[in-house]
Amino acid sequence: MNNKTYKKPSQFRAFLSLAWYAFLAQTRNPASFAFGFIFPVVFISIFGIISGTTPKLIVGIATNSPSSEVIRVVQKQTASFITLDHEDEITLENKLRQGKIDGILQVTKGQGRGEHINLLTSTANPQNASELTSIMGNIVDKENLTLSGITTPPITLQERQLAGRQSRYIDFALPGQIGFSLLSTALFGTVFGFIFLKKAYVLKRMFATPTRALTILLSQGASRLIISLLQTFLILIIGVVVFKFYLPHGFMTFLQLCVLSIIGLIAFLGFGYFFAGIANDENSAGPLINLVTLPQFLLSGTFFPTSSLPGWVQPIANNLPLSYFNMAVRKITTEQGSFHETFPYLIGLLIWGFVMYILAAKTFKWE
Repeated sequence: MNNKTYKKPSQFRAFLSLAWYAFLAQTRNPASFAFGFIFPVVFISIFGIISGTTPKLIVGIATNSPSSEVIRVVQKQTASFITLDHEDEITLENKLRQGKIDGILQVTKGQGRGEHINLLTSTANPQNASELTSIMGNIVDKENLTLSGITTPPITLQERQLAGRQSRYIDFALPGQIGFSLLSTALFGTVFGFIFLKKAYVLKRMFATPTRALTILLSQGASRLIISLLQTFLILIIGVVVFKFYLPHGFMTFLQLCVLSIIGLIAFLGFGYFFAGIANDENSAGPLINLVTLPQFLLSGTFFPTSSLPGWVQPIANNLPLSYFNMAVRKITTEQGSFHETFPYLIGLLIWGFVMYILAAKTFKWE
């Protein structure tokens, strides 16, 4: 009789094996790959191109307008931020009503060297109209002083500038895309991944082995953690190398972003496990996931700041889990803050995660 004692299998080896095969499965999942890698890269590419161009004010001048000294000054001094559009009056007025141009300059000759400049704007674009009115007012005032022979006016303005970094849209958008990819991986990858494992009876076969349930869950989380770190690396590399995304403290900021990504994924996985437990198939999973992800993508400061939302929506938007993550990332990037300043946001994020893990523990089903 063989008296060899039974050796209990190593849970650590099982964890590594399951994590590796779960990682391979995610790399072959089109939905996870699209939401985790392709969409964020496309978005930051578009945002990077947008932030690399400076929009100009467009001012129309009728082709039959008489020559004007003020118009020549406008053309010479404002070429970097004003584009002149020379067309007939009817065409220009139609463009102004549609918001395609920001104003129309109409010139009337006065007596002697005098000129009357009429600036026509539209309510279609009030912000640009206000900016254009201010610019034209300054130009006209300077020209009046020059024509009056006043070289030393009694009241002068001295301008000083402090050194600063120009704010670009890519600096705002890129942190949001990291959160976008993490939340997508945590929900789409987890929910659809577990649904496949259930329908293919893979989980049922796992239970026929000595592998513990906790080992299975941890291996699934670890594989998604690897995917998420790869997503973060890819987004940051493209942002820094191609679009000059700003890392205030260099490599230290990069490491801090990795830490925040790990914490964010751990919190978001609570949502993934919860919906993986209550969703029975792909048809029910899709609407449930979109019910959580779409409002967060739109309200959590992913594509535009929450301050632009109506006042009654902002308290809700600022306390969503993805909002906490986005605010924490921007605190150490665009706001150049220290890591400990992100703690209030991380606490809010972890509270969300804790609640979702409790709900997941009560609703998760293995079959």
